[in-house]
Amino acid sequence: MLTAVKKNTFRKPEKICNQNQIDRLFKEGKSLKSGQFRLLFLETEFSGNPAVQLLIAVPKKSLRHAVDRNRMKRLIREAYRHSKHKILEVYSTDKNHCDIAVVFNGKECVSQADTLTAINELMARLIRTHEKNSD
Repeated sequence: MLTAVKKNTFRKPEKICNQNQIDRLFKEGKSLKSGQFRLLFLETEFSGNPAVQLLIAVPKKSLRHAVDRNRMKRLIREAYRHSKHKILEVYSTDKNHCDIAVVFNGKECVSQADTLTAINELMARLIRTHEKNSD
């Protein structure tokens, strides 16, 4: 019997690119914090887009050097790719759509292990929040 292989990809349709969508997320979204990371999320009715879309923000105010900002974005993207299957299952079955923004608020780069731990914790808390609100 064949089993479906889950690919850890992060393609263009999974990214939030629309400025109106970004503004609405930051204006109306709810927030969760874990360490140096803040997760904003906004749940809406399902549209033709993927069930979950992500925005990664590392402000210049937090990390002055572009090299450090890009590294943090890569680490966050990698952590999300490994934990996105859990969140996709929840929102795909409920026929809902969720916009997520991960904002880094630290003053220096964080290790890959710490980033992975924080993002996993935020995703688990988001799933618990969604299940609590849907009941």
